[in-house]
Amino acid sequence: MEQRARRNIRYEDFVKPKRRRWPWILAAVTLAAIAAAATAAYFWWAQPSGPPATPPPALSSAGAPVQNERYQWRPVAIGGGGMISGLSMDAGGKTFVIRTDVYGAYIWDKGANRWSQLVTAASMPAIDRVQNGAAEGAYEIVVAPSRAERIYMAIKGRVYRSDDQGRSWTLPGAGNPFPLTWDANSEYRLHGPFMAVDPRNPDLVFLGTPGNGLWRSADAGASWARVASVPVSVDRNPDAAGAQAPGTMLWFEQPAGGKPTGRLFALAPGTGMFVSSNGGLSFTPLGTGGPRTLQRGAFDRQGNFWGGDDHSKSIWSFKGGQWTDVTQAKGLKALDYAAVAANPRADQVIIIDRSGNGYQTSDSGESWSSFGHSAEVGPGDPPWLRTADTAFFTTGDLLFDPVVPNRLWTAHGVGVWYADVPPGSAVAAWVSQTRGIEELVANDVIQPTGGAPLFAGWDFGIHVKSDLNAFSTTFQPGERALISAQQLDWTPARKGFVITNASDARIGCCADGNSVMAGYSSDGGRSWRKFGSLPTPPGTKEDDPWRMSFGTIAVSSSNADNIIWAAAWNRQPFYTKDGGASWKPVELPGALNETPGSFGHQWYQRKTLTADKSQPDTFYLVHSGDGGNAPLLGLWRTRDGGATWSRTFEGEIAPSSNMAAKLRSVPGHGGHLFFTSAFEHTTDTTLRRSRDGGATWDLVPEVNRVDDVAFGKAANGAAYPTIFISGRVGGVYGIWRSTDDAKSWQQLADFPNGTLDQVTVIGADPDVFGRVYIGYKGSGWIWGEPAPCKPAPRGPRAAEQCVGVAPAVRN
Repeated sequence: MEQRARRNIRYEDFVKPKRRRWPWILAAVTLAAIAAAATAAYFWWAQPSGPPATPPPALSSAGAPVQNERYQWRPVAIGGGGMISGLSMDAGGKTFVIRTDVYGAYIWDKGANRWSQLVTAASMPAIDRVQNGAAEGAYEIVVAPSRAERIYMAIKGRVYRSDDQGRSWTLPGAGNPFPLTWDANSEYRLHGPFMAVDPRNPDLVFLGTPGNGLWRSADAGASWARVASVPVSVDRNPDAAGAQAPGTMLWFEQPAGGKPTGRLFALAPGTGMFVSSNGGLSFTPLGTGGPRTLQRGAFDRQGNFWGGDDHSKSIWSFKGGQWTDVTQAKGLKALDYAAVAANPRADQVIIIDRSGNGYQTSDSGESWSSFGHSAEVGPGDPPWLRTADTAFFTTGDLLFDPVVPNRLWTAHGVGVWYADVPPGSAVAAWVSQTRGIEELVANDVIQPTGGAPLFAGWDFGIHVKSDLNAFSTTFQPGERALISAQQLDWTPARKGFVITNASDARIGCCADGNSVMAGYSSDGGRSWRKFGSLPTPPGTKEDDPWRMSFGTIAVSSSNADNIIWAAAWNRQPFYTKDGGASWKPVELPGALNETPGSFGHQWYQRKTLTADKSQPDTFYLVHSGDGGNAPLLGLWRTRDGGATWSRTFEGEIAPSSNMAAKLRSVPGHGGHLFFTSAFEHTTDTTLRRSRDGGATWDLVPEVNRVDDVAFGKAANGAAYPTIFISGRVGGVYGIWRSTDDAKSWQQLADFPNGTLDQVTVIGADPDVFGRVYIGYKGSGWIWGEPAPCKPAPRGPRAAEQCVGVAPAVRN
């Protein structure tokens, strides 16, 4: 098959939601690519508007709570995301699992023909069934080669074991020596494997960590012992917090003929390779002159070891007791070698870099040929994944299928892909097999009156969903290698009008005229136009594409052309009254220096600027005293669209409000506000509310640890919108609903659809009673609404959940 033409744009792989960290600086865009992107930018700007996207139909005609009310919960079908950081399969191909960097791990469910999340409320131990109970990616997951039902998973500093293919997990060694320290979303998340199981003995398992070295368990994880003969990884940045290095990487030897020897290779990053011949009790250095670090490695069917070293940009082999730098010996290119796979049925080895390009050999390394890629969407997969067919095909791991001849699997930035690559292949024609994976980082969700909901996330923009059960066909504000939509807003002043501050998170790379795609849509998000200009905050340069990007943004309830934008890095906020054609600075009395804003980092899940949804020209801004502006601490209000401001409340509304705080305005009730710091590690997490424009604040009794607040259609006969929260009422966590102005609450679910991820945002339908949208730190969005379904406990691999609504709890 001929390799498809692709844009010559290298792009980064999926990035960190908690603290956005870009470990790899990418190559500059070529002049031809820039010209092509500029042309694309013009057409994106010139997209015509059409009728707004239509809202999803309701599942129930009930307009208020009813007796025996039930809620259906399902994922919002967007599909994909990631990054997928590792692959593992047993020797018989019965169990195929993957790990992710932002939430949990997945198993391929052959019966359902999709991936299923392994970290759920139904499968995890009780210790994890709490708010934010397992809101992390999996550091490592591995299937026992000789026992397909046995899986080990390292997550949250502990090693879990399953003996039923992940339907249930136990913590046999919960206190010994755990918790250890690792970060499944570090810049070394694509290294590995960090765990290994003896090919003959499923009870003998090893764990390599970044800062605590190598650990061994001979009783299926019941007890663990440190293997002192393998050094701890050398910290690559001792001045930074934590161990800045990959963990110890592990491979059981696979000699010629395939019969396991029991020898175990262990790569101590920064020191080199070690080997054990006594079941991992002790190790000695393996040869001399070998690599000091690797990203991935594999044994071929002749028993030779091959490794890819992203640090020295080399390919290494260990053959006949000798290490060889193949890159030098064979005159190959120095690349960021990231993934290695060896065909179990041929003398074929494939080693590629992070972009998916590299080399393959079909004669055990005697000769090498170039290896490239193309990509297409597989049957039943999300159509928008076609955007992966680019020159930079983000690659994290490779694995040959043990059953299907010549089938190669890869872990990619948006999901899992496969290609059939017989020896001698020059191109992997990748086909996606990603359905079931929902790994986008949710930033925002809104639904304008009479329109469809819009879901905004990191890296893959805005998804407009008239059908919540159908995979997205595209993303907005324009298909691009990567574009992150941090926030959205809408106004009742103009039907279909929504705004975003979408920006490219690859700061400093790939500037193509669309690094910031902040702008507006007049048709409910179906097409977009960029703002006519971007302001230049003090301390920035006009030629910096990211000078005004990310942060928090809002549009007036009375004038669609009146927008206020407070960018990240505490930069000067600005307002416009002509739809972004021109901007003026927001002047807060007493502001100091060049950073009078209050949005510290671009990755914050912070929504502290809001328009009053009822009062004209009125906005509120929470300032947390950031950027050397402690005197600005408090709530500020403007009643003239941003020209003048006064402080209505002095001091912090709630403690620790400088990170993930949420300020929400109640539609139809001028001056009514709700506020939560959305930060669990603080002294007072009680939900606050104000009925006088923020001048005074009351505590909402018995309601705390609130992640976010949303307002939906009022129940029939009610005078106040329906209030939804993710948080605790009376000490019990769940998704809660109030139809009587927060006087009483009903729990709609404890963990909707079984997720143990952290809630980042909530939205609600203004036209359908009871419909609510929940966004998560690493698993996309879930929606729930009243429905005629049958309540039942959710199984560990179920695609949806039906929950009986709990009786109301009064404050």
